[in-house]
Amino acid sequence: MEGEVVIYRKDVWKDIEDYDSIVALMASGIVVRGICSILKNKWTDPAVVIVDKEMKYAIPIIGGHHGGNEIALKLEGLGMKAVITTAMEFEDGLSVGIGFKKDVEAKEIINAIEQALKEVRASRDEIRVISTWKGKKESEELVKAVDYFKKPLMFLDENEINKIEVESPSKAQIIGLKSVSEACALYFSRKKELVLRKKVYGGVTVAIAR
Repeated sequence: MEGEVVIYRKDVWKDIEDYDSIVALMASGIVVRGICSILKNKWTDPAVVIVDKEMKYAIPIIGGHHGGNEIALKLEGLGMKAVITTAMEFEDGLSVGIGFKKDVEAKEIINAIEQALKEVRASRDEIRVISTWKGKKESEELVKAVDYFKKPLMFLDENEINKIEVESPSKAQIIGLKSVSEACALYFSRKKELVLRKKVYGGVTVAIAR
């Protein structure tokens, strides 16, 4: 894990607002008051992890699902204890993996997920996480759809996706992915068991695992 060391000063937050992640070795109050000035929305805000003065604990306070938890867990390699508080890590439920065409609208993603849930006789409240390939990270329609369900949204890179064994290879192989929806669903599932193999709903593909 590599990074840049930035010495704290009063206006430091403006200098680091474009960073993807920030590990702050200082009091939480200072971080909270300072970081507020650069926060925009949960999809683009940096992951922020606080480390206490004695360097015993690594605590994600922003962006836990978007890098913060991962950074905190990596810091355990330096002898710290990761303090994870995001609900996804403690709840059971369904892992929904999706793939979709470039021009798909939010309502199509929402409808596809709801149809898939009906097929397994589940409700939206049973969703634990929704995930897809990181190449869809800039999709505003995806953000709108996930906001509707009020669930964590996770992204996987090519290596993470391709190490998952899937039953139904995908057309995404043309971009170097052997799967999208099934691999994403399985990656974040507890039991690694598909309850709905990938199914196409218009321009959206959905798979569900538990």
